[in-house]
Amino acid sequence: MVKTFRAYLDAQSPTGRRYSCVHCRAHLARHEDLISKSFQGSQGKAYLFRTVVNVSVGPVEERTLLTGKHHVADISCCNCQKVLGWKYVSGRERHELEPSAALVLPLC
Repeated sequence: MVKTFRAYLDAQSPTGRRYSCVHCRAHLARHEDLISKSFQGSQGKAYLFRTVVNVSVGPVEERTLLTGKHHVADISCCNCQKVLGWKYVSGRERHELEPSAALVLPLC
């Protein structure tokens, strides 16, 4: 079976490391796009990325997270359609605003 990705992350990056969907192994992010490994999601440890590929973004909704209320959208794998994490759209208070491209992928 051949997988077709919207974006293929080349191993030519400085570290050669990339992160993939745990369900289907579709490429998601380069190691260079990792902002933090010490992010805490509602289900435990998670990684915060600057950008990811091969995902679709769901509708924006307000959720109460560990740090308060935030506007977020679920992100799903384009290949297998499994929900992988969420994307911050904005915080409730100005000082809580995350970069609009900050994406959270909980560790499974």
